[in-house]
Amino acid sequence: MTKKTTQTDSSRRQYLKAIGATGIAAGIAGCSGNGGDGGDGGDGGDGGDGSDYAPIGNFPPEGDTVAIGFNGPTSGALGPDGQDQEKGYDLAVQHLNNGGGLVDYWDRLSGDGIMGHEVEPTKADTAGSADTAQDNIERMIQQDNIQFWTGGMSSTVTLAMENVAQREKVPFMGGNSTSASISGENCSRYYFHPTFHAEIIGMAMGDAAPSVLGEDRELFHIYIDYSYGQSNRDAARKYLTENGPWEDAGEAAIAEGETDHSSQIQALEESGADTLYFSSFGGLAASGLSQMRDAGLTDDIDVIIPHVSAFTLDPLGADAEGVLGMEPWNPAADNEPSQVFIDAYQEEYDETPNQSSLHTYESMMVYAAAVEEAGTFHPPTVVRTLEEFEWSLAWGDSAFREADHQVERPWYLVQGVGDDRAEELGIRTEVIETTDPLIYGTDEFPASECAMGENEYGDE
Repeated sequence: MTKKTTQTDSSRRQYLKAIGATGIAAGIAGCSGNGGDGGDGGDGGDGGDGSDYAPIGNFPPEGDTVAIGFNGPTSGALGPDGQDQEKGYDLAVQHLNNGGGLVDYWDRLSGDGIMGHEVEPTKADTAGSADTAQDNIERMIQQDNIQFWTGGMSSTVTLAMENVAQREKVPFMGGNSTSASISGENCSRYYFHPTFHAEIIGMAMGDAAPSVLGEDRELFHIYIDYSYGQSNRDAARKYLTENGPWEDAGEAAIAEGETDHSSQIQALEESGADTLYFSSFGGLAASGLSQMRDAGLTDDIDVIIPHVSAFTLDPLGADAEGVLGMEPWNPAADNEPSQVFIDAYQEEYDETPNQSSLHTYESMMVYAAAVEEAGTFHPPTVVRTLEEFEWSLAWGDSAFREADHQVERPWYLVQGVGDDRAEELGIRTEVIETTDPLIYGTDEFPASECAMGENEYGDE
């Protein structure tokens, strides 16, 4: 991790923690927001517009710079997607400080940092480990004085980071993590979920997959046996078999860290299923798909990966053709900001960006714009601003819900393509359908499990 030259004194950090921990939780059950009254001001830091706020979390920033963190998996099984996230993050820092890309496109941003503060990057590799991620972010908070951070892929990591963000009163937008509990039972006032999750993917697949593959199908599940895999399995069952036209043909779990899928492949073959819902991701999914191909199953069985990425399909080459999945963004997105981002990214890296590259980039843009709109880095004020924030960039028309901090925006049903088409597109996935924002009521699962009112702003 790159550390700031002037580190925060530990005694000062403990003082700020003590202040940040004060306040009475609203204690409202269910998915009910509690906007509060914006706090009582105080004699603390200058918000940047002459208004004073009491110190909380890492507020106020020191001097004329502001530290923003990246905490993602740049090594390990999720490394390629994490490296793309890092590229998006680096490009966002460059554009926020110097202009370019979507900063020039969006009049909410200046290209002169955030609130006139130069963005100072600090980065760390989680290697996909929740323990490593927590160690990283606690160092960034305590030593680097970060005001916000982004990055990450694993749902286990995001779930752990939500708790840190809430405790330390430092806003966080995670990576492409899709456990439904992230904006459900584990929701956090200081975490905003800018992508889909298993329930939304299940809703989309329940509508689209039967129309693409037909209604007479037998579905088998192979899933990673932790939050990500379990929630995607459950959502697929809910929308494709229990409340959909397909028949359930069974399941086989993959233990965390297990790389030999021979027993799961045998169970799939013995089930007689013609469709596989493969709830894995990144390098783990790529390895599993390669093993299925080598066993000769991909010729006869249609494969759905709930959250697919081009990286997952690349090792299959031409055999990736026909694999279905959902992406939170694709370079074929039909909006002008997407093309602005693609052009800037290609100019910097000479390659086509993917969903992971945009994820960190747009998250940074949204946080920066919310700070500019709030007129301060004061965390409770920024959080309240984000809870009512609407924007339209490469992700399309987007807004966070106050009740559970789940984003509402379009999603993309995609299909893997062969080598010639991949070369033409510059990426291994092609859009079949762009969905309208798919969302559920705040009284429905998983939002009904979110007790947002119990998560304090910290300045009540």
